[in-house]
Amino acid sequence: MGLDAIVLAGAVNDGKLAEVSEQDYEALIKINDQPMVDYVVNTLQQVELIDRIILVGPAELAQGNLDLEGNVELVISGQNTLLENIKLGLSQTDKPYSLVLSSDIPLITVEAIEAFLAKCEADRAVAYYPIIPQEFNQLLFSDTNRTCFKLVDGSFTGGNIFLLNGPIILRLEKLLAKILAWRKKPWKLAYLLGFKFIVKLLTGRLSIELIEEEVYKLTGYQAKAVIVDYPEIGFDIDRPKQLMLAREFYQDSSSNIN
Repeated sequence: MGLDAIVLAGAVNDGKLAEVSEQDYEALIKINDQPMVDYVVNTLQQVELIDRIILVGPAELAQGNLDLEGNVELVISGQNTLLENIKLGLSQTDKPYSLVLSSDIPLITVEAIEAFLAKCEADRAVAYYPIIPQEFNQLLFSDTNRTCFKLVDGSFTGGNIFLLNGPIILRLEKLLAKILAWRKKPWKLAYLLGFKFIVKLLTGRLSIELIEEEVYKLTGYQAKAVIVDYPEIGFDIDRPKQLMLAREFYQDSSSNIN
């Protein structure tokens, strides 16, 4: 059985990117004359395991270059919150597992997605989250500053795709709301997992295994961190410098093809 992919494309362009683009929504910001969300959808259409692509965002997405006649279904969202858009996307699928992606990762590749999914098959957790070793991120994106966290297992940065068991995740809505609200505030997330977790974080003795154990104690469900060597999974565009790098990347790619 294949998967449905849910692309979250409802973010309003009211942050740093508004300085360099007048588009109302981040997903519609142009990279070499093509909205950045198109790159994500076009990549997903080449992944064999993906049956249907559910695009959650504003009606304006239909005005882009996307082939909405294929396996892409646009779900109009009147919400600006990440949580509501995730819930809306998950409500549109009857698959037990869904691949959830943000729309601001235009460098994502078929190989990266397939490598992540292949590593998710060994277990049956409710959520899988990719983490990228810092050394691989530096190889491809040495000019960008990514937040890294140090564990016993190494130093990692987080990705922007998730494999989720939708029905169970929806039952954990209150916890999910806190995780999403605090996703860029590690200390608040550490507070959720308790004093023992915080002590190990401070003393450099925190491991992937311990994090997974604490999440299980908190929720009663298994969640897995998946180590992948594809830094494009973690490259999201929320600042002008990152947008410039993506434009340069695709400009160089076009020149090489020609």
